[in-house]
Amino acid sequence: MSVVLSDRVADVVAAVDKLRAEDRLLTDPEMLLADAEAVIGLITGLQAVLVRRLRDVHFHPASPELMGRSTRNWLTEEQLLAGPEASRLMRLVRYLPSRPVTEAAVNDMTISAAHAGAILTALNTLPAALRDTVEPHLIERARWYPPEEIAGFVDELLQALGIDNNGDIRRERRHNNRGLDVAETLHGNRSVSGTLTPEVGAKLQAALDAASQPSGPDDDRTPRQRRHDALGVIADAFTSQTEPSFTGAPRTVIVTIDLATLEDRLRQAWITTPFGPLSPATVRRLACDAELIPLVLGGHGEVLDIGVADHQFTTAQRRAAYHRDGGRCVFPHCRNRRIELHHIIFRSRRGPTSLDNAAWLCAYHHWLVHEGRWTLQRLKTTGDYLWTNPNGQQLIRKLGTA
Repeated sequence: MSVVLSDRVADVVAAVDKLRAEDRLLTDPEMLLADAEAVIGLITGLQAVLVRRLRDVHFHPASPELMGRSTRNWLTEEQLLAGPEASRLMRLVRYLPSRPVTEAAVNDMTISAAHAGAILTALNTLPAALRDTVEPHLIERARWYPPEEIAGFVDELLQALGIDNNGDIRRERRHNNRGLDVAETLHGNRSVSGTLTPEVGAKLQAALDAASQPSGPDDDRTPRQRRHDALGVIADAFTSQTEPSFTGAPRTVIVTIDLATLEDRLRQAWITTPFGPLSPATVRRLACDAELIPLVLGGHGEVLDIGVADHQFTTAQRRAAYHRDGGRCVFPHCRNRRIELHHIIFRSRRGPTSLDNAAWLCAYHHWLVHEGRWTLQRLKTTGDYLWTNPNGQQLIRKLGTA
């Protein structure tokens, strides 16, 4: 599928190509410096354009089908942007329209996208009643100072406004400053930093104290090491429920259905459940990796038949598919947690419960193949996975690139 650009973007691409080709012809240092300054200004302008384009992409109803993933994941997995950079862009996409004064400053190239992100962060630490008053001052500050100096300037403004350090506004700002950052460092290690509220801090401290007790007289770990290991124990208590199931189906679906609807095979009917109505596509997705027990009712609600659980993937099949798929969702470049073992040929189409018909998927891409109008196939010659979006564009996930 050929890529089609708008005329204006195509002109910019051509201009950049021309600039790259002629980039080494200048020798005058004053001109070089002026060029560098102008290019920085162009980058600022292009950042504003990028945010607007990404906003249009993000909120366009056809985008999930075309990209096959969230906008942020598209930025990191397809465009290879760093995670923090992708998050910063998506934050501007979502929240910059709520601050039209700051958005106008970005579009006018008065401030950069990085300044806008710093301003949004600073404003979010303030009570809503003060944000409109403070915002123009932050924009003016951003014209002359780098983004990292925006947050500290808020305290100067509050002081100028005569707001007491110990007042409610200061306390609310301290509360809004709460947060936790986990960054990946060398060899998969993580660096943790952040600010906890007194309540959350007390809960975490109590949990760490309970889980970090020495295991016995031979436990030679330092207190710091024991707190680290205790954090792993605390995390295990939550994440143990989100790993893929190898010992059987992750859920059991008891299908209660009247005989007439069963005979009509649910081609268009929506299904009523205790959680609200579900479309046939949603029911098929939920039942894809489930143990199915049919319960057939007669015209007066009487039970006509209680079936036995139909075939599900065995433990051996689940483990073999997990090993073959590299422990990852089989959508190209997907980094989400894999939790569903999907029947490539649906069970409703008599797809076999076999290793060749199995593929591990994350929750989003399981939804995509059932309700997002994508199709998934395994190529007979190589065993690779072929994905096709509703417009016919195809992506391949090779088994050797898990």
